[in-house]
Amino acid sequence: MDHIHYEDENSNYVGLCPINKVLNMICCWIENPNSNAFRRHVPRIHDFLWLAEDGMKSKVYVGSRCWDTALIVQAYCSTGLTQEFSETIKKAHDFIKNAQVTKNCPNYKRYYRERSKGSWTLSNGENGWPIADTLAECLKAVLLLSKIPPTQVGDPIQEQRLYDAIDCLLSYVNKDGTLSSAESKRTTPWVEFINPSESFRNIIVDYP
Repeated sequence: MDHIHYEDENSNYVGLCPINKVLNMICCWIENPNSNAFRRHVPRIHDFLWLAEDGMKSKVYVGSRCWDTALIVQAYCSTGLTQEFSETIKKAHDFIKNAQVTKNCPNYKRYYRERSKGSWTLSNGENGWPIADTLAECLKAVLLLSKIPPTQVGDPIQEQRLYDAIDCLLSYVNKDGTLSSAESKRTTPWVEFINPSESFRNIIVDYP
């Protein structure tokens, strides 16, 4: 339970995805249905669920806002439309800057986590789980925007935060020189045996 509480507290009770979110929440309920941990879990259910015209739906992740915003910014920059849509770009720029993870989880190695300071998550940074390819796309977006006058796109990101992002990205390089999509490859494929998902295969290990 110590590990579960650590994960919950460092992801603001959102969790990595709805699978471990539900499993962690059930464990907290079994431990103590009146606990603060379980109570903090309940309102975050709505981060994943919504009601459509044909019934209840669930996301497979809490969202892809950082990923989407970074690619949209890159598209604007590549088409030369940043001046025409400067207010939109400023808001996107602010979102990316505010969504960057600015600190590591405490004692992260003890809990089998990796560095997260300087990274971006797939969504908005709130769950604290860095994604290597999202980090790269957000870094590219802020670097592109740094070449454009601040009057059009807003103030550039602090230089130290760029260094943090690069350091974080380099920390995810695998021993064989490859780079995985989310985190470095840290174990062997046999652990896929404990995959609790019925929808996805090969998700326990991040493959290059």
